Amino acid sequence: MSAWTTLYVPGLPPHPGTPVTVDGDEVRHIRAARLRPGAEFRLTDGEGGLWAARLDSLTGNRARCVLLETISPPPDLNVELAFGIGSKQRTLWLVEKAVELGVLGLQPIEFRRSNSVSDAARAPVFWEKARRRAAAALTQCGGSRLPTMGAPCPLEEYLPGLASRRDDLRVALVQHGEDSLPELLANRPGANGWIRLLVGPEGGMAPAEQAACRAAGFCLATLGERVLRFETAAIAAASAVSLIAGPPTPLARRERSRESDAEVAS
Repeated sequence: MSAWTTLYVPGLPPHPGTPVTVDGDEVRHIRAARLRPGAEFRLTDGEGGLWAARLDSLTGNRARCVLLETISPPPDLNVELAFGIGSKQRTLWLVEKAVELGVLGLQPIEFRRSNSVSDAARAPVFWEKARRRAAAALTQCGGSRLPTMGAPCPLEEYLPGLASRRDDLRVALVQHGEDSLPELLANRPGANGWIRLLVGPEGGMAPAEQAACRAAGFCLATLGERVLRFETAAIAAASAVSLIAGPPTPLARRERSRESDAEVAS
């Protein structure tokens, strides 16, 4: 089976041996990968399901395959990434890279300093395009879960919506934060649970917006002294979470297993 050939097919049935019909863009991906009947690859429903599948037939713009067995998907990142509305092209890049990292939630936010962005990612038709970009990124990286994407909303609407959620670590990225993000993730006990990262727009958050974030339970943290574009800051922050507070690597899991075995033996 090709480890890197993954197709996105919503609504996959849960039972091995079930035939599945694939059409549209995914058939073009099958042809681009030069798969032939009998070849094995992977299918994901975008909701956490990942299957090994076998191609049975390929005719015109339609393919027929059979589900073989479930596959353990790569771990997701329990992160909601809220970010200032920016240019469409930069936002699409952000969406793509966030999916590759396993981010589970994306929320565009209207800040005071993002109101003037003319080429901005606000229209529903743009976010349909962003969802297609996310699906393409999911198949490219071999993931199994598409992130939720909230409709763009003002900061003053986003923050009150978090009032009932108290099981998370909240971090707002600012130029002159009170902590560095890596130190905050390493030292806070909540860093192993759900994490909400809030990244301001080009030009940063206004002082009143920073104060509102702090009042809503956000820590103000920095990524360093360099001034980063909003999409760079967002992906750098998500990468830091993945490395410091994300799911353990296979090596770390093996080490924990050895430690557990040693404790049982003693």
